Amino acid sequence: MATTGSYFILFFLVLATTGSTSSVVGEIATVLSIDGGGIKGIIPATVLSFLESQLQELDNNEDARLADYFDVIAGTSTGGILTTMISAPNEKGRPFSAAKDIVSFYFEHGPKIFPQGVWPPILGPKYDGKYLHKVLEDKLGETRLHQTLTNVVIPTFDMKKFQPIIFTKSEIANSPHLDAKMSDICYGTAAAPTYFPPYYFENDDGKGNQHEFNLIDGGVVAVNPALIAVSTVTKSVDPSVASIKPLDVKQVLLLSLGTGTTADFAGTYTAKEADNWGLVSWLFHNNSNPLIEMSSEASVIMNDYYIATIYRALGAETNYLRIEENALTGTTTQMDNATEANMNLLVQVGENLLKKPVSKENPETNEEALKKFAKLLSERKKRRANKADS
Repeated sequence: MATTGSYFILFFLVLATTGSTSSVVGEIATVLSIDGGGIKGIIPATVLSFLESQLQELDNNEDARLADYFDVIAGTSTGGILTTMISAPNEKGRPFSAAKDIVSFYFEHGPKIFPQGVWPPILGPKYDGKYLHKVLEDKLGETRLHQTLTNVVIPTFDMKKFQPIIFTKSEIANSPHLDAKMSDICYGTAAAPTYFPPYYFENDDGKGNQHEFNLIDGGVVAVNPALIAVSTVTKSVDPSVASIKPLDVKQVLLLSLGTGTTADFAGTYTAKEADNWGLVSWLFHNNSNPLIEMSSEASVIMNDYYIATIYRALGAETNYLRIEENALTGTTTQMDNATEANMNLLVQVGENLLKKPVSKENPETNEEALKKFAKLLSERKKRRANKADS
């Protein structure tokens, strides 16, 4: 029912947008979206490293960073951490991390965030999350949402309010209590049920009022946050995209990065196999979590479907690039396998993904498509700079 309802909402949005007047020529909004997926965040991190290197080469600037080119960067769970790493400021007012350094972050901290040999408990989360929270606090300090160098979108779910909480810079003026520390936001979006405990914190709204948050993983809202990110464009704090109408995707360049699926090898589970499964088997089966995996994958697929439908309906297919590995096997399918061997495999998956075709319909490789995308980002940035100087 939820899927059917979402489709009808999408249908009416497309109709409304189709009749809209085009935005001012040259006003193109750029959006980056990064899926959730635990340690599999190494895959989009590898892709982002390639993209940033292309931007540096095009603009002859070794200090060029992704946050310089995207109006909106969205991320769920591990994607939220990636989003923060490339958009939160360091002491020099530049992005906290270059894209090329993110993979090493996973290698350094992944084994302690997801310690191996932990027996999955029945009555508690698999990991206590203390190390993850400490790393986030140490790295991000007192940095708050309003300080990010571009508009970020990080979904979470508040289990007490029983509703999504979307942390986005553009909403702070209307909802100042959302201006939380980035370390709190990152841990909240990564607090996946059964893996980490839910996260409670309080935040002042600047008027002396305390607001409480009881957060779990943003994947409950959207493992793939691209649709949320696109809807945020018209609320962007950047006035240069203010005239873009809701979901006018002809004026929105969207790059959406997945963390890998097993879609090309359907048949992982069967009804016969699961016929006698109870709660424990649905949550812990062969060192995996079938219930969360299936729910997450359905969310990812449907978000991609909705977005692709909108872009096709408006004749803007070339503005949307989705990069996803659909042939994960073995240990690479696991969100919490942070052994050095598996992380090396994930790096290889990311590098191989660049050489694969964009889709069955588009034989162009992801690497070739990213080079074109980088060129569009570079040209758009230069046009804005020239406009600002004139």
